[in-house]
Amino acid sequence: MINFKAGWAVDDVVQYFEAFRLGEAVAQRAQNLLSAYTGTAYAAMVVKETRDGWSPVGEENLFTVVRKDENFSIIVICDGDGYAKAMSNPIPHKAAESIAAKMEKDGLKRYSGELILPL
Repeated sequence: MINFKAGWAVDDVVQYFEAFRLGEAVAQRAQNLLSAYTGTAYAAMVVKETRDGWSPVGEENLFTVVRKDENFSIIVICDGDGYAKAMSNPIPHKAAESIAAKMEKDGLKRYSGELILPL
């Protein structure tokens, strides 16, 4: 087996890129969903590290509102483990909460656990 820097083996690299490929599609769907509410959204994370290696972000779409500063928030769509899949641009707090209310009304569930952001 060929070993890479930082202890990665060929199998690890293959697993990572397969998870990346699958996660990219999942994050794209989350980005499209969030864009429907906010007008613009960006894909965030596409893979997560587990004790068994790498896996794509989860299919479930949960959302949360994160206060960025005293004036603005961002809306995040994450999976059930809290991995951010899509993020909005900064939005005024009241507008973000209004969008969040619409998302809840449409059946999306609010995430209340620890969020994992790509920052």
